Order: sequence, then structure tokens, then C-alpha cells
Amino acid sequence: MLKFVVVICLVIMAITFAEKCGDQECGEGTCCLDYSQQHCSRLGKLYDMCSDPNDKTDSGSHIFFCQCETGLRCDKTSWSCQKG
Repeated sequence: MLKFVVVICLVIMAITFAEKCGDQECGEGTCCLDYSQQHCSRLGKLYDMCSDPNDKTDSGSHIFFCQCETGLRCDKTSWSCQKG
């Protein structure tokens, strides 16, 4: 039981101290996602799920997926990164 309590406390601490992000804080090749918590995630590679680069929240974060990396586009039919 004590181990369970310790694990729960660690999870709560991790959530409490999680770094908030914006695209300015995320490094090159990443974007800020606002999915349950804000966190940096890598840009979409070929066939990865993606979001339109213009679809952002008021704070500048993406909701579920990052935009595609340079040279790829987000196909709005399949919502996946495709070539050019």
C-alpha cells in the first residue's frame, strides 16, 4: 500500500511541475501540444498524424498533433503527413 501511495505522489508531483510550453520554448523540429497538458512533441514525419500549421489554440499550441516537418504537407482528408 505504501508503494502505491508513493507512486501516486510522484505522479501528482510530475503533473504539478510539468513544464508549460509555447512554440518559443520548444526546440527546433518540435511544436507545443496542448493535449491534457502542454508539452513539446516532434513534428510529424511521413504518414504521421498531423494538424494544419494554422490550427492553433489562442496560446499558440496545437491540440492533438504537430504540423508536418519541412517538405511535407498535412493532407486534410487523411490527416497524415504526405509528400509535397
